[in-house]
Amino acid sequence: MSIYLDNSATTRPCDAAVQAMLHAMQEDFYNPSALYAPAMGPEKMMKKCRDVILQSVHAPQGSRVVFLSGGTEADNLAILGQQKKCRDKRILYSAGEHPAVKEACQAVEGAQAVAVPYTREGVVDLQALEELMDESVALICIMQVNNETGAIQPLQEIGEMKMRRCPQAHFHVDGVQGYLRVPFDMKACHADSYALSGHKIHAPKGVGALVMGPAMQVRARQVGGGQENMIRSGTENTVGIAGLLAAIEAFPKAHDMQQVKMHLWQGLQALIPGARVNGPAPDSVLAAPHILNVSLPPVRSETMLHALEGKKIYVGIGSACSSHKQKVSAVLKAMHVDQPLAESALRFSFCPDNTIEEMNTVLEAVKGQHALLSRFQRR
Repeated sequence: MSIYLDNSATTRPCDAAVQAMLHAMQEDFYNPSALYAPAMGPEKMMKKCRDVILQSVHAPQGSRVVFLSGGTEADNLAILGQQKKCRDKRILYSAGEHPAVKEACQAVEGAQAVAVPYTREGVVDLQALEELMDESVALICIMQVNNETGAIQPLQEIGEMKMRRCPQAHFHVDGVQGYLRVPFDMKACHADSYALSGHKIHAPKGVGALVMGPAMQVRARQVGGGQENMIRSGTENTVGIAGLLAAIEAFPKAHDMQQVKMHLWQGLQALIPGARVNGPAPDSVLAAPHILNVSLPPVRSETMLHALEGKKIYVGIGSACSSHKQKVSAVLKAMHVDQPLAESALRFSFCPDNTIEEMNTVLEAVKGQHALLSRFQRR
C-alpha cells in the first residue's frame, strides 16, 4: 500500500467530488447558457459554488468569482489583466512567489517588477516591503502560504501597510496553497483579489477561480462567447466546477494535519541529528499545518525521493511546476539556505487523510534509506 505525501503538488479527488462530476457528466450535462429548463441545473450549481467561495474567503460585498482552468490562469488574469493600470508603475512581489505570479509580474509591459526579499524563515521582510511602498506602486502580489516551505505570509499586516502607504495599489493574494487549509479573510487583509485551484483541495485538475473585489477591473485575456461576465469566454467547465463545489463542501473543518506533521518532524529529529527545517518552526503560528520542508544531509533530494519511491512513499522536492527545470529551489535561495542543505531538501505535504500510523512507516523507511545512502555521499 502506498503513502502519498505530495499533496501540495496535487491531491486525490475526494469521493464527493467524483460523484458530483459523474452526475454532471451523466445527468446535468447541459450547457448553462442554453435557454431550456434543464440548463438551469448547471447554472444554479455554478451560482452556488460562487456563493460558497465568496463566503469561505469573507469577500467584501459586491465581489465576484470568475471560474478558470486553475491557479496559474487565475494569477495570470489578476496580474496581466491589469496591464493598463500598471503601465509606468511598479509591481511588488515576494521573492518566493510561484512562477505563475513571478513570471506574470515580470511580463507586464511598461512596468518595473521588484522582488521583495524573504527572511531566513521564508516570510516577507516587512521592513523592506514598507520601504518599497509608495504612490508609484500599482500592484502588490503576496502568496498566502509558500508552496515549498509552508510559511504563512503576514497578509493582514501587509494589507494594513498597503492602506497606509499606497492605498491605490491593487493587492493580489495567491491562495492556491492556503485555501481551506489556512483561514483567510479578504476584508481583514484589504485584499483586492484571491486565486485558488481545485486540484489542491481534492477537486479535479483543470478548474480554479479568481475572487475579484468590487472595485477590480480586468481586461479579458480570452474572448469569444462572453461567458463569465465577459471576462473569460468559453463554455464553462461545469463538470470541474461541480467537483470543486463538492470538494469545498466536503473539506473537513477539523483535521489532524498539524499533529501528523509534528509527529513526522519529531521523529525525523530523533532519527537524523542533522535534520533541519526550511521555513518557520513547524509548531509556529507562521507554519501551515500541511507542509514540512526538511533537509536530510548528506543525502541529496532526488536520491532520497527515489529511494522512498521504492518503498511506495511519494514526497516532493519543491514546486512540482518547476522541479524538472532547476537543481536548487529558488525559494530556498531567497531564504539564504546553505547549498548543501538546499540540495538535500524534501517537501512532505499532507492531506486530512494522512495518519500517524503512516508517519511511523515513513520514519522507518527514512531511517533505513538515510543510513544506507549516507555512505555514498559525494566527497
